[in-house]
Amino acid sequence: MGPNAQDLVVGLVVLGLVFGFLEWWTPARRRPARRRADMPTDLAYWFFTPLVTKSLTRVVIVVVVVGLALASGAGVDRQSLEAFFRPHGPISELPWGVQLVALLLLADAIAYGMHRWLHGPRLWRFHAVHHSSTDVDWLSAVRLHPVNDLLIRVAQAVPIVLLGFDPTLLAAYVPILAIYSLFVHANVPWSLGPLRYVVATPAFHRWHHAAEEEGLNRNFAGLFPVFDLIFGTFHMPADRAPERFGIPRGDVPEGIAAQLLYPFRRRRAATS
Repeated sequence: MGPNAQDLVVGLVVLGLVFGFLEWWTPARRRPARRRADMPTDLAYWFFTPLVTKSLTRVVIVVVVVGLALASGAGVDRQSLEAFFRPHGPISELPWGVQLVALLLLADAIAYGMHRWLHGPRLWRFHAVHHSSTDVDWLSAVRLHPVNDLLIRVAQAVPIVLLGFDPTLLAAYVPILAIYSLFVHANVPWSLGPLRYVVATPAFHRWHHAAEEEGLNRNFAGLFPVFDLIFGTFHMPADRAPERFGIPRGDVPEGIAAQLLYPFRRRRAATS
């Protein structure tokens, strides 16, 4: 079960105070005291993403994995389905903590690949919604098109189930990912020193959102920069930070309704 509206209001207030203080105390980029103009859009996403997008994703994941169970020969009764989803194979023999680390690495490797695919021409318009914010802070993390979330989470869920991971690990993984996503989007300059190559940081992820040429198509990992190091997409210079954010020459409209429809709009003809 996901959070309800009351939980989200409380979370918004508490996290707003925490991140608001941190972004005021040690900002990566100084901003006027007045809040950014596109904040109403992100506030709308704060409620829409967990209540609608995540709920839709959960339903689709259930349909997909149950379909896999039926395709493998499992019966349609509850007992057969429970047996299919029960931890199995070599993975299930590992201690819970080791399984969690293995799941985090696997899930982030899949997310890295899917993230790069979302930056390609076929799926970019769905992912462009997330990149449309020109003033990135912790609240920018929730600006997410449902199709974007659906593709990544289904791609992660299928191998996790088939490999026999303990399903309770997902209960730990989801909140870890949610909180960490808010952290790496925060308007703070933290690189965590030598840990910059071990875990994703705000300094690392802000380059991913940069509208500057050197930051384009860089830093795709959500948790572990090792995947960017392996595939040559790591970029975090020690002597500077990005100054501009958003999409160069982008045409993503403002407002949640317009952004949800944006990927389905016909592209404007190029002008000479």
